[in-house]
Amino acid sequence: MGLFSEKLARKANDEFSAYSGVTETRSPLRERIGQYWDYVQRPELDGGDSDVPWSAAFISFMVYLAGAGSLFPYSAQHSVYFYRTINDKLTKRAKPFWGYRPEELTIAPGDILGMNRETAQPIDYHWAAYHADYASHSDIVVEVGKDGAVHTIGGNVANKVGKKTFVWDGTSLQNKRAPSQKVFVVIRSALA
Repeated sequence: MGLFSEKLARKANDEFSAYSGVTETRSPLRERIGQYWDYVQRPELDGGDSDVPWSAAFISFMVYLAGAGSLFPYSAQHSVYFYRTINDKLTKRAKPFWGYRPEELTIAPGDILGMNRETAQPIDYHWAAYHADYASHSDIVVEVGKDGAVHTIGGNVANKVGKKTFVWDGTSLQNKRAPSQKVFVVIRSALA
Protein backbone atom coordinates (compact mmCIF):
# COMPACT_ATOMS: atom_id res chain seq x y z
CA MET A 1 0.00 0.00 0.00
CA GLY A 2 1.37 3.40 -1.01
CA LEU A 3 1.45 6.58 1.01
CA PHE A 4 -1.60 8.00 -0.83
CA SER A 5 -3.67 4.90 -0.04
CA GLU A 6 -2.63 5.07 3.62
CA LYS A 7 -3.63 8.74 3.74
CA LEU A 8 -6.99 8.04 2.08
CA ALA A 9 -7.85 5.31 4.61
CA ARG A 10 -6.72 7.60 7.43
CA LYS A 11 -8.81 10.55 6.16
CA ALA A 12 -11.89 8.29 6.00
CA ASN A 13 -11.23 7.05 9.55
CA ASP A 14 -10.78 10.62 10.77
CA GLU A 15 -14.06 11.65 9.15
CA PHE A 16 -15.85 8.72 10.76
CA SER A 17 -14.37 9.60 14.16
CA ALA A 18 -15.52 13.20 13.83
CA TYR A 19 -19.03 12.64 12.44
CA SER A 20 -20.18 9.02 12.89
CA GLY A 21 -22.90 9.65 15.45
CA VAL A 22 -24.48 12.58 13.62
CA THR A 23 -27.21 12.38 10.96
CA GLU A 24 -26.92 14.44 7.79
CA THR A 25 -29.43 17.15 8.73
CA ARG A 26 -27.79 17.98 12.09
CA SER A 27 -24.78 20.11 12.92
CA PRO A 28 -21.87 19.75 12.53
CA LEU A 29 -22.32 17.11 9.78
CA ARG A 30 -24.83 19.25 7.88
CA GLU A 31 -22.20 21.95 7.37
CA ARG A 32 -19.43 19.44 6.65
CA ILE A 33 -21.57 17.92 3.87
CA GLY A 34 -21.76 21.46 2.48
CA GLN A 35 -17.95 21.36 2.20
CA TYR A 36 -18.14 18.05 0.30
CA TRP A 37 -20.62 19.63 -2.11
CA ASP A 38 -18.55 22.80 -2.51
CA TYR A 39 -15.65 20.70 -3.70
CA VAL A 40 -17.70 19.19 -6.56
CA GLN A 41 -19.12 22.59 -7.57
CA ARG A 42 -22.54 22.22 -5.91
CA PRO A 43 -22.33 25.05 -3.31
CA GLU A 44 -26.10 25.35 -3.06
CA LEU A 45 -26.31 21.98 -1.23
CA ASP A 46 -25.57 20.83 2.31
CA GLY A 47 -26.77 18.08 4.64
CA GLY A 48 -30.18 19.71 4.83
CA ASP A 49 -30.81 18.55 1.27
CA SER A 50 -31.43 15.00 2.44
CA ASP A 51 -33.17 13.99 -0.80
CA VAL A 52 -29.88 14.44 -2.73
CA PRO A 53 -27.35 11.58 -2.23
CA TRP A 54 -24.00 13.00 -1.08
CA SER A 55 -21.87 9.85 -1.05
CA ALA A 56 -19.92 10.67 -4.25
CA ALA A 57 -19.18 14.16 -2.97
CA PHE A 58 -17.86 12.54 0.23
CA ILE A 59 -15.53 10.21 -1.75
CA SER A 60 -14.31 13.07 -3.95
CA PHE A 61 -13.54 15.25 -0.93
CA MET A 62 -11.68 12.44 0.88
CA VAL A 63 -9.57 11.75 -2.24
CA TYR A 64 -8.79 15.46 -2.45
CA LEU A 65 -7.85 15.63 1.25
CA ALA A 66 -5.54 12.63 0.78
CA GLY A 67 -3.59 14.60 -1.81
CA ALA A 68 -4.68 13.46 -5.28
CA GLY A 69 -4.69 17.02 -6.59
CA SER A 70 -6.02 17.17 -10.15
CA LEU A 71 -5.28 13.48 -10.83
CA PHE A 72 -8.69 12.02 -9.83
CA PRO A 73 -11.89 12.43 -11.91
CA TYR A 74 -13.84 14.13 -9.09
CA SER A 75 -17.60 14.10 -9.43
CA ALA A 76 -20.89 14.40 -7.56
CA GLN A 77 -21.82 11.10 -9.25
CA HIS A 78 -19.98 7.81 -8.61
CA SER A 79 -20.63 6.46 -12.11
CA VAL A 80 -18.52 9.25 -13.63
CA TYR A 81 -15.33 8.17 -11.89
CA PHE A 82 -16.19 4.46 -12.29
CA TYR A 83 -16.49 4.94 -16.06
CA ARG A 84 -13.26 6.92 -16.29
CA THR A 85 -11.11 4.61 -14.14
CA ILE A 86 -12.46 1.42 -15.75
CA ASN A 87 -11.74 2.77 -19.22
CA ASP A 88 -8.30 4.04 -18.21
CA LYS A 89 -7.46 0.49 -17.11
CA LEU A 90 -8.99 -1.21 -20.15
CA THR A 91 -7.10 1.05 -22.54
CA LYS A 92 -3.97 1.02 -20.36
CA ARG A 93 -3.83 4.82 -20.14
CA ALA A 94 -1.00 6.10 -17.96
CA LYS A 95 -3.34 7.42 -15.27
CA PRO A 96 -2.87 7.08 -11.49
CA PHE A 97 -6.34 5.61 -10.81
CA TRP A 98 -7.54 2.43 -12.47
CA GLY A 99 -10.80 0.55 -11.97
CA TYR A 100 -10.33 -3.22 -11.56
CA ARG A 101 -12.71 -6.14 -11.29
CA PRO A 102 -12.79 -7.15 -7.60
CA GLU A 103 -11.32 -10.58 -8.30
CA GLU A 104 -8.32 -9.10 -10.16
CA LEU A 105 -6.46 -7.97 -7.05
CA THR A 106 -6.11 -8.35 -3.32
CA ILE A 107 -8.21 -5.56 -1.85
CA ALA A 108 -6.32 -3.27 0.54
CA PRO A 109 -6.90 -0.16 2.66
CA GLY A 110 -7.18 2.94 0.50
CA ASP A 111 -9.00 1.14 -2.33
CA ILE A 112 -12.41 2.52 -3.33
CA LEU A 113 -15.14 -0.11 -3.75
CA GLY A 114 -17.84 0.65 -6.34
CA MET A 115 -21.22 -1.04 -6.03
CA ASN A 116 -24.93 -0.85 -6.74
CA ARG A 117 -27.16 0.92 -4.25
CA GLU A 118 -28.72 -1.47 -1.74
CA THR A 119 -32.17 -1.09 -3.33
CA ALA A 120 -30.99 -1.50 -6.94
CA GLN A 121 -29.93 -4.39 -9.15
CA PRO A 122 -26.22 -5.36 -9.17
CA ILE A 123 -24.07 -3.66 -11.81
CA ASP A 124 -21.73 -5.48 -14.18
CA TYR A 125 -18.14 -4.25 -14.72
CA HIS A 126 -18.38 -4.68 -18.49
CA TRP A 127 -21.67 -2.75 -18.63
CA ALA A 128 -20.15 0.05 -16.49
CA ALA A 129 -17.32 0.41 -19.02
CA TYR A 130 -19.92 1.72 -21.51
CA HIS A 131 -22.11 3.81 -19.21
CA ALA A 132 -21.28 6.92 -17.19
CA ASP A 133 -24.71 7.94 -15.89
CA TYR A 134 -26.47 5.67 -13.41
CA ALA A 135 -27.21 5.44 -9.69
CA SER A 136 -24.51 3.71 -7.64
CA HIS A 137 -22.42 4.00 -4.48
CA SER A 138 -18.82 3.68 -3.28
CA ASP A 139 -16.93 3.36 -0.01
CA ILE A 140 -13.27 3.61 1.03
CA VAL A 141 -11.57 0.46 2.36
CA VAL A 142 -10.12 1.15 5.80
CA GLU A 143 -9.25 -2.39 6.93
CA VAL A 144 -9.10 -5.97 5.68
CA GLY A 145 -9.53 -8.56 8.41
CA LYS A 146 -7.55 -11.77 8.77
CA ASP A 147 -10.77 -13.56 7.77
CA GLY A 148 -10.84 -11.59 4.48
CA ALA A 149 -13.72 -9.33 5.52
CA VAL A 150 -13.37 -5.88 3.97
CA HIS A 151 -14.30 -2.95 6.23
CA THR A 152 -15.23 0.36 4.63
CA ILE A 153 -16.31 3.90 5.42
CA GLY A 154 -18.57 5.90 3.15
CA GLY A 155 -20.79 8.93 3.05
CA ASN A 156 -24.58 8.81 3.13
CA VAL A 157 -24.56 5.36 4.75
CA ALA A 158 -27.87 5.37 6.65
CA ASN A 159 -27.75 9.19 6.33
CA LYS A 160 -24.41 9.39 8.15
CA VAL A 161 -20.70 8.87 7.65
CA GLY A 162 -20.93 5.13 8.21
CA LYS A 163 -19.19 1.78 8.15
CA LYS A 164 -19.93 -1.42 6.24
CA THR A 165 -18.40 -4.88 6.04
CA PHE A 166 -18.07 -6.78 2.77
CA VAL A 167 -17.48 -10.53 2.46
CA TRP A 168 -16.78 -12.89 -0.43
CA ASP A 169 -19.67 -15.24 -1.19
CA GLY A 170 -17.49 -17.40 -3.44
CA THR A 171 -18.00 -15.40 -6.63
CA SER A 172 -18.64 -11.81 -5.56
CA LEU A 173 -17.85 -9.31 -2.83
CA GLN A 174 -21.08 -8.33 -1.12
CA ASN A 175 -22.32 -6.20 1.75
CA LYS A 176 -22.58 -8.50 4.77
CA ARG A 177 -25.72 -6.74 6.04
CA ALA A 178 -27.38 -6.34 2.60
CA PRO A 179 -26.11 -9.15 0.30
CA SER A 180 -27.86 -7.69 -2.75
CA GLN A 181 -25.28 -4.88 -2.70
CA LYS A 182 -22.33 -6.25 -4.68
CA VAL A 183 -18.99 -4.68 -5.57
CA PHE A 184 -18.29 -4.51 -9.30
CA VAL A 185 -15.23 -2.25 -9.42
CA VAL A 186 -12.25 -1.52 -7.18
CA ILE A 187 -10.50 1.79 -7.83
CA ARG A 188 -6.86 1.62 -6.89
CA SER A 189 -4.32 4.41 -6.90
CA ALA A 190 -0.81 4.11 -8.26
CA LEU A 191 0.17 7.31 -6.44
CA ALA A 192 3.15 6.93 -4.13
